[in-house]
Amino acid sequence: MPLDAPPADRDSAADRFARSVSWSGWLAALALAVCAVVHFPLERGDGTLRMHAFALGLSVLCTVLALLLALRPVALVLAGAVLVPTVLAGAQTYGNSFPSASLLRAVDLALAPPWLAAGVAVCAALLALVALVFRVLAPVAARQWATAPASEAHGMAE
Repeated sequence: MPLDAPPADRDSAADRFARSVSWSGWLAALALAVCAVVHFPLERGDGTLRMHAFALGLSVLCTVLALLLALRPVALVLAGAVLVPTVLAGAQTYGNSFPSASLLRAVDLALAPPWLAAGVAVCAALLALVALVFRVLAPVAARQWATAPASEAHGMAE
């Protein structure tokens, strides 16, 4: 084995980390798509057209974030993917303490019951947070597992 070749365990660790970054983005995109479906405004209650449009906008925002994550999971999109479901889950869970009643009424129009919509939003936010952490740590891990330059390897061997 040449001195400048990295050990096999470093290559496999870097490959495993790269796969984790990829899978975490896909899982977050899938969770956001499910979050968009459960927050889709289907109920025709006493909500106005404006409330339905607002609720539809929140659902579409989750869908757009899911598509962006599937295409290119950059840190800014992942940050939005953490923020939007967190706001939705907070509105479902702590709706009465929010100063904006329009957000509470908009999430009340969701397709799923409030406990399910909040749970899906929490899962989507957590998966997006994990994907964000992996994405931020990827360059650090790549530098850590990078091979040493050939001159350093020869210096250590002597």
